[in-house]
Amino acid sequence: MTLANPAESIYPLADFFGIEPVREDGRIGCRTVINENHLNPYGMVHGGVLFTMIDQAMGTAAHEYLDSNQICTTLEIHIRYLKPVSEGEIEVLATVLNPGRRIVQLEAKATASGRVVGAATGSFVVLTLPEAPAS
Repeated sequence: MTLANPAESIYPLADFFGIEPVREDGRIGCRTVINENHLNPYGMVHGGVLFTMIDQAMGTAAHEYLDSNQICTTLEIHIRYLKPVSEGEIEVLATVLNPGRRIVQLEAKATASGRVVGAATGSFVVLTLPEAPAS
């Protein structure tokens, strides 16, 4: 089984939100240009959009430490929403703090117009896939 690299794959939610992968200064993340799909009823970026971007950035960063027969999935994320955003671009960059064998610990920061608008810490569990039966 060949697994997709999250830094190179597009999936429906990322496509809907216009999330694109980014690598910068040794960190991995994503960015999007804000549009009406991102806004809550008050005209601000919905917290779920920012959470999705942080989850994507962290998962992509954690993936860099996996073996070819492993995947990772979110165990927990603690997010702090610091400033509202209503236009422009949001970029999220994640850093691996501890690439453990079973749990990968990360942090991420979201910025817009040069301001930090969100920050998070998270843990991703590493899962080893069973080997495919020989044909």
